Amino acid sequence: MQDWSWRSENVHIQPSSPRVRYDPGISTCWRRCTSPCCEINQRGTILAFNIFTLRWDTAAHLRLFAIVVQVLEEMLEIQNGIAQLVLDPARLLKLSEAKPSCDLPELTASRAFYEGFKVVVQGLASMSDCTPWPWNAIPQTMLQFTSLVERALDHPKKIQDIADKIAQRIASLLDISQNSGGHNTELDNYVESFLADVQRIIVRLRIVERVRPLKAFPLTDYIENIIATEAEKMQDACQELQARFIVHTAYTAQTIAYGVAAIQRTPGQTLAAVVERRTEVKAVAVTVDATQVMVTEIHAAVAGPSTKPLSQIPARAKLPARPIYFNGRDARLNEIVALICMLVATRIAIMGPGGIGKTSLALAVLYDSRVIEVIGDHRFFISVEGMIDINAASTLLSKHLGLEKSSDPLSAAITHLQSLPRALLVVDNLETLWFSKNASARVDTEQFLSRLAEVSSLTLLITSRGAVPPDGVQWSNAQSAELAQLSPDAARDTFVQIAKLQAESTEQAALDTLLIELDCVPLAVTLLANLAVLKNSPSVLLRKWKKSRTGLLHAQGEHRLSSVDVSITVSLDQLKGMKHGVEAVQLLAVCAHLPDGMRRPVFEQLDKNFGNIDAAKNMLVKFALVNVGADGELKMLSPIRYFVLKNHPMTDLHLVSLRHIYFGIAASAPQRPADNFNLLSAQLAPEYGNLTSFLMHLIDSEEPSDELCNAVNAVSEYAYWTMPSSTLREALLPRLSTTTQTAWRARCLKNLGRVCLRRDEYSDATQNLQAARVLYAELGDRHEEVKCRRLLGICLRMQDLVDAAEAELGTTRDMFIELDFKFDAAQCMQQLGEICRQRDKYDQAIEHLTSARDTFNQCGERLYAAQCTHSLGQIQLERGNLSAAQSELQSALSAFESLGSQLGATQCTQLLGEVMRRQGNYGPAESLLTAALEAFTRLESRSDLANCHRSFGLLNRDQNRTREALASFENARDMYKEMGLQAGVADCNSQIQDLPNLL
Repeated sequence: MQDWSWRSENVHIQPSSPRVRYDPGISTCWRRCTSPCCEINQRGTILAFNIFTLRWDTAAHLRLFAIVVQVLEEMLEIQNGIAQLVLDPARLLKLSEAKPSCDLPELTASRAFYEGFKVVVQGLASMSDCTPWPWNAIPQTMLQFTSLVERALDHPKKIQDIADKIAQRIASLLDISQNSGGHNTELDNYVESFLADVQRIIVRLRIVERVRPLKAFPLTDYIENIIATEAEKMQDACQELQARFIVHTAYTAQTIAYGVAAIQRTPGQTLAAVVERRTEVKAVAVTVDATQVMVTEIHAAVAGPSTKPLSQIPARAKLPARPIYFNGRDARLNEIVALICMLVATRIAIMGPGGIGKTSLALAVLYDSRVIEVIGDHRFFISVEGMIDINAASTLLSKHLGLEKSSDPLSAAITHLQSLPRALLVVDNLETLWFSKNASARVDTEQFLSRLAEVSSLTLLITSRGAVPPDGVQWSNAQSAELAQLSPDAARDTFVQIAKLQAESTEQAALDTLLIELDCVPLAVTLLANLAVLKNSPSVLLRKWKKSRTGLLHAQGEHRLSSVDVSITVSLDQLKGMKHGVEAVQLLAVCAHLPDGMRRPVFEQLDKNFGNIDAAKNMLVKFALVNVGADGELKMLSPIRYFVLKNHPMTDLHLVSLRHIYFGIAASAPQRPADNFNLLSAQLAPEYGNLTSFLMHLIDSEEPSDELCNAVNAVSEYAYWTMPSSTLREALLPRLSTTTQTAWRARCLKNLGRVCLRRDEYSDATQNLQAARVLYAELGDRHEEVKCRRLLGICLRMQDLVDAAEAELGTTRDMFIELDFKFDAAQCMQQLGEICRQRDKYDQAIEHLTSARDTFNQCGERLYAAQCTHSLGQIQLERGNLSAAQSELQSALSAFESLGSQLGATQCTQLLGEVMRRQGNYGPAESLLTAALEAFTRLESRSDLANCHRSFGLLNRDQNRTREALASFENARDMYKEMGLQAGVADCNSQIQDLPNLL
């Protein structure tokens, strides 16, 4: 006997022992499964039985049939229209006295059979060599027979292959029977007769296949006569097949009954183990209902040829082509396929906004090899896009199923689907009907789905715009129905595959930026990738995108799959026809101005300007035009947002409300590092992106008012200390053209100069500061004019033009003293101290910096006092006083951190790394310098970044890592050169020359 194993979700049946005679008095044994291939051998005790030789006795089966019926009635459950035989130890104990007295194999472990009849006979096929002829021929013959029936009309080649295999199998079995003498009982003869009928039918079908290419000639009638003649024989075969089901059901039930007695004889603790594992011993799907469905299907499959010419027999339903590019959806695909394979009555919804890839995922499911193995050819796809009512969808479904026209196409389709063992139906673009302006159409759609969901053998899969699946159906994936955009990696793979870009493309950075701009929406990525095929590089496409936005996202034709604009318009048109739809579009227009999402406080403040803002929000979520973030914010995908910005402006009322809200947020922005800077910054940070986006909209769309200029200045000043940005001020400056706005123009220029100086952009800084100085002179504002001169002096110092810087800063210090501005004069003194440090005049530098720090402390300016402490620590470091340097720098670091000055704290961190290096503590030094390098990169402080690379060069040099040192010095040198800092360039060249020769 060959070893065999049968896996299932919950049970593993071990290879059977050699054939022996079985003594009914021996009780069933319980043991731990130790097989390495057992999937649950570590999860507890499982049931394992041996299958023994069975002496079949027809009379015994008939005597036991009454007992079998009792067992079946007790085991039968019907839930959600599905009949199942459930193996439950408690129920089995109730029937323990029903044990038959004849020799029977022990009860095999229960398993959820894969699919009614087919899996039952698959199981029998595995055990066929445990039973005598002709019973052991039934499973394989039946399996191959049903496979032939299903494929006969669609797979001509398989007819011949299967027929040959079955013929060989039957011939070999007949030979075995003759050699072994067989069992000359009435039942044995019945089985042999059945097998012979099957063989004759197969031969006839092979004849049909041979002449099928000639069906257009007069032979057509001949072929149909052959089929008609065999129809009667096929009817008889089906009746015999039904009889075999009855016998098999009886066999299964009586083994259950016998197992009851065996379990009863097991000690009490063993029964407790059974009860404990009861949740893992699932239903036996061998039911009278399933049997009847399978027999009905075979009747229909066989009877078809006798009533229709071959030319009218429907071929397998045609499916749309599988998606060519399918990236980043493996997890969702596997999740859906697992549901289909595990459950017969699976109801799956794929939801999401237009262009997110719902149809592609559905098609990937249809073509998945695991699904094909389970469902076979009974996979159907209908798209209801553009349909006006559910009758049209029902008619289309009936047509795809190959049914004749009917007055009730849905009922006809359901009847046909019920006759199939398993089927998968995809209903694509359901939103066309579900989101209909006609309320009755929406109700009809839900009833349509409900009726389909009642088909126990049907796996129903829908795709629809929106976030929440329709009511009336218990969706198997209700908690994970909505489909998100692609990951950046998947979007990049898709773009590269379509555009045929090289893997190491120099355009990688531009491509990554472009994909972020598109929010990795599959349709948008696909459309732009197709433009890239036409010799548009990612950098060119990025430039075009910033100019045209969603207008760039279209191909030839005006269809939702060839244009993002059309796709979004479809959703908005459907939304407008719904209750609260108009307000929902208005709320969407407000959300479009908030790229980081409408947060709850803003949403609540807008409540008074909407009739029912919660209903409007729910509609947007339902249509998947917005999604709810982790903090409850309403967010939009980039293509949708840009389309709405262009085509759906806010109402005046909502614009006024949003202006009031965000001007208030701008007014709360901290203007410089102070004790509460970190707290205020944390409150502002979540709204910073929304604030800058909305202010940009106001700058572009209206004349700049004092209120707007104040908001722009407040936000820009906050950004100066966190992430210096000139975007808002650069946008505002050209709009400040009237004479009444000169003061704002001068202020804007001066602050732009400060930002350029902070970024080490010295030429632009000088230009802006000179222009601001002239305007302030025209306005007669001497204080601001001198401030511009001080900033120009700093600009000279930063470029190592120390003589000119000293003269300018000395003059401005005297002017501030004359004007009685002590704080401004102290700032000049601080810069003069820096000049002395650069000249190695350390004593004079310490004097200036100490004096400035005292003044700052008197004025309560802790930030500038900390800057002086930092400079004093740097002087001690340059002098080699490492302990004093470390003390000063630690003090400055603590002050900067308490004030929230990221730049100041990072500058201290870098110098502390230098202290560690000089002390020979290379590990801590590297950690500090690495942290500083990352922070300077984030803060876009180029001069500090260059200094940090230089420090890394020295650290690598000290550890004899010459190659790494060379790379660091070269990086620093290139950055100094780009900024025009010749002293830094010369120092790096000197350090490189002193390195050991790598050759």
